[in-house]
Amino acid sequence: MSFYIAGTGSALPQKVVSNDELGKIVETNDEWIRTRTGIHNRRVLTNETLTELSAKAASCALADAGVKASDIDLVICATMRGDTVTPSQACLTAAELGIIAPCFDINAACSAMLYGFDIADSFIQTGKAECVLIIACEAMSKQLDWSDRATCVLFGDGAAAAVLKKGDGLLGQCLACVPNGKTIFTPAFEGASPFSTREARKVALNMDGKETYKFAVNVMVEQMEKVLEKAGLTVNDIDYVLPHQANIRIIDAAKKRFNIPDEKVLTNISSYGNMSATSIAVLLDENARSGKFKKGDKLLFVAFGAGMTAAAAILTWNK
Repeated sequence: MSFYIAGTGSALPQKVVSNDELGKIVETNDEWIRTRTGIHNRRVLTNETLTELSAKAASCALADAGVKASDIDLVICATMRGDTVTPSQACLTAAELGIIAPCFDINAACSAMLYGFDIADSFIQTGKAECVLIIACEAMSKQLDWSDRATCVLFGDGAAAAVLKKGDGLLGQCLACVPNGKTIFTPAFEGASPFSTREARKVALNMDGKETYKFAVNVMVEQMEKVLEKAGLTVNDIDYVLPHQANIRIIDAAKKRFNIPDEKVLTNISSYGNMSATSIAVLLDENARSGKFKKGDKLLFVAFGAGMTAAAAILTWNK
């Protein structure tokens, strides 16, 4: 007995930034971005807070699952940067919703939503929780160097959530990490200690694109193979693949390796770019609400991220 997805929700900033608009900020253009990434637009925070977005997404997930704030036993928030360093973003969001339960954040970059699945599974299987709220929310626009066209064109902001309840939806999952702090990283704020002798670095995301691409393609295939083996399934048994939305060429490469039909691989990178941990969660909510999934469908989730983390999970859709 593990969990099933009882409800989902998402919330996005109002501001839509097109490739053409980015071309007015940095030396780039729509064709350059589209052909290399598959991205057309992204959402960016303006006057909204991450807490407002995450609370809205979580409220939608609670309503979809038909549960109240008092039913939640645990809140996990997947994020690299919340509105405050402390308290956690999970605490900030729970306070907005009136949830009284253990709350904490996890940082596994783009894999964090799936890491959250694994943590929730452990709490549920050990009897410590029966109803878990997982939130993924990222303000990537606050981590970017907007003069660096290699990174600023890739990312977007957003929030999404899922309510997991005790049940039989989980068929298999796996987590992985090849520890690496150099390929993708954002330096921390050094602070203003009068005793520090360290030179402060610019607080902006740094990424080695070639190394990231190579890691991503290989690890996505590897994680898909592992989770299929754990679940005792083949790729032909999977109804839909929900991959992390980092780059359409990475998704296409993995799709080609498994010979998966286009209609089985879900994407939204064109509209939102890479929202880190939020990408898979928004992809799940949008397709669930559109009626894409039917009861009994098998969904394969796969992601990779800074660290270098990776994860995959297969669940049966029970709604």
